[in-house]
Amino acid sequence: MKDIFSSILADFLDPVVVANHRREVVFLNCAAQKLFGEALKPGDPCPLCSETPIITEANKEGLRRPQCPQAAGILKQTPILLKTRWPIGAPLSLSAISIRDDGHEKVGCLLHITEHKELLAHPVMEQQMATLSSILENFPQPFFMVDPFLVVTHINDHMEELTGYSRGEVVGRMTCGELLNTIQCNTCDCVLKQVMERKKPLSGLRRVVRDRQGREVPVSVSASIITDSEGRVIGGFEAVRDITPVVEAEQKLDLLTQLTQEGLLMADENHRVIFANTRMMEILNTPRSRILGMHLGEVLSSQHLHMAQELVSLVDRDLQQETRFCSILDKPASEGHVPRVFETCMAVSRLGAKTITCLYLRDLTSRILIERELQKTNAFLTNIIQSSVDGIVVVDKKGVPLIFNEGAERILGYKAEEMIGNPENFRRFYPLQEATEMMRRMRSDEYGPADKLNTSRITFINKQGEEVPVNFSATIIRERGEEVGSVGIFTDLREILKVHRELEAVQSQLVHTEKIASLGRMAAGVAHEINNPLAGILIYAELLQRDLAADDAHRENLEVIVTQTMRCQQIVNRLLDFSRQTLGQKKLFDVNDVIHRCTELISHQAFFLNIKVVEHLDPLLPQIVGDPGQLQQVFTNLLLNAADAMNGQGRITIASRPTPREDGIILTFTDTGPGIPVEIRDKIFEPFFTTKPPGKGTGLGLSIVYGVMQRHGGTIEADSSPGEGTTFTIRLPLDSQENGVTMEFEE
Repeated sequence: MKDIFSSILADFLDPVVVANHRREVVFLNCAAQKLFGEALKPGDPCPLCSETPIITEANKEGLRRPQCPQAAGILKQTPILLKTRWPIGAPLSLSAISIRDDGHEKVGCLLHITEHKELLAHPVMEQQMATLSSILENFPQPFFMVDPFLVVTHINDHMEELTGYSRGEVVGRMTCGELLNTIQCNTCDCVLKQVMERKKPLSGLRRVVRDRQGREVPVSVSASIITDSEGRVIGGFEAVRDITPVVEAEQKLDLLTQLTQEGLLMADENHRVIFANTRMMEILNTPRSRILGMHLGEVLSSQHLHMAQELVSLVDRDLQQETRFCSILDKPASEGHVPRVFETCMAVSRLGAKTITCLYLRDLTSRILIERELQKTNAFLTNIIQSSVDGIVVVDKKGVPLIFNEGAERILGYKAEEMIGNPENFRRFYPLQEATEMMRRMRSDEYGPADKLNTSRITFINKQGEEVPVNFSATIIRERGEEVGSVGIFTDLREILKVHRELEAVQSQLVHTEKIASLGRMAAGVAHEINNPLAGILIYAELLQRDLAADDAHRENLEVIVTQTMRCQQIVNRLLDFSRQTLGQKKLFDVNDVIHRCTELISHQAFFLNIKVVEHLDPLLPQIVGDPGQLQQVFTNLLLNAADAMNGQGRITIASRPTPREDGIILTFTDTGPGIPVEIRDKIFEPFFTTKPPGKGTGLGLSIVYGVMQRHGGTIEADSSPGEGTTFTIRLPLDSQENGVTMEFEE
């Protein structure tokens, strides 16, 4: 029997149920399965054939409890409210016919279920349907209605556009789940199912509808029930709104908030977190599942909570509602740990009746660490630049000084504050013409590598107007290929040149000393060879003189021979003095006493009658160790030379004082003569050099003085300006050391 009905009634549009003589369901067609669902299946007792059928609301509005078709045989269309798969009363009509076998015995019944036309035609229902139809046709949003079985009974034009289905394809043929195709359809989360079960409307729910082509459309859903005049549910309606622009905007905003490197957080009026982006969760080290709903005081510092409360109070008073400050989210865990520092922006605003707190955190920790390292590096480089003995000057491309180190201050006499930002002062020591020439050389490859200037000797002018010779090198500073300035480094050559001059002077003195030593050895040999013949001449002249009468005419000639021989002996004695390389008697003596004896000795000579000798001798002058006889000869020679230079008229000033370190003495002999010409100043200590005419001088006086100074470990210098006199300065140590070799010779 089941196979027969299955082949005939399986696709019948109305629900059909077949029961056997035991009142058990043996067949349900597709429409009946859809109607009853799991509430009725083959093998179950037939609710329409049992003594207590599943029939509700009987005897209302003309609906009566039908007789059991098994007993009645034939049951015509009878209105009933039948409980089906949905827990609501469905207005239906029931027709039944008994099924007999070949012997005309009843073996079951066939139940045919249709809509109750009379109920649907009720005036109240017609009025509600007309009202709903008017609403549907004029509703501005996509809209549809369903019957109690969720079969679509109406859709408007907007719904057709949204889903791509026409009314003819949908009304009476598709359920809302087939029309919308959301993941909630045909589940307990179905909006219309929930609405009709709970008899409460729902709104603002978000769903994703799939249209005919499978395109997903985000929508906002609102739904409610449709009831008859007595409040019985006879269907439902649902309005959807395409929120694609809103969702796209939210997705863009979400993408923006998630991609940003700053932490973003929002809290409600109770200071409960309602939003936090990924960066904020990383900063707070809290997952999304935990952070949402937490109190601000649980995730942020008391400082943040206090500021939020203050801002909320300001908003309540319609005052300022935003602030910025720096904050620290954690404390140092150990020495050397750097706490995380954030730039914080907090704002509070009203959205309707709600107060929303927005928080923005930008992590400044890395920037602070980088700035600290940069400060250390800058301080290190600054220390290098400032501690350099060389001058370092950095200027921008307009020639405005940016750096002027301590070396430059020391060399040029200007302070950094006088130079930095002041190109006018810069031009005082580095003229524009010279600077332009140096820049031209740096930009050319003719003077070395491009952008660099090899070391060159130039002259700056210091603050006192003095010329300062320097070794100068420079380079152009570029950033991304663009010239932004230049740096110059220069070394003060004054000390170096002074050392060079001193070395040249020492070398000259060494050469001069060697000359004197050579001449001394030669003079010793000459004196040895000449002394004997002179002695013989003198002896024989005296013998001849004794043999001649007092009035002999030859006696005068012999006297001339004796006089000239004595003069030759004096010259030989001077040569011997010049050749003597060792000190004589060494003892501790007072130089002032030696000077006194010299001045007393020569002051009575006729040549010194018109010369005034002035002494400025330090009474506390320390004594020295040396040969007072040789030093007396030195002082005498200097006085005689001064008197000769002044032609017997003028003033000689002698002064003595200890050296600044008190390790020696300084003596000066100053005359008022014409001075020493510059061209011969370096030759005055050379042996046999003299400006006197022949027969007036031997040129050995100052050479002997120079040698005595050398043997005493001292020095002698001449300082003279034409027309302003001459000053001889002698420096002697307190303890003289022998400075030569002893030479023996025959007298």
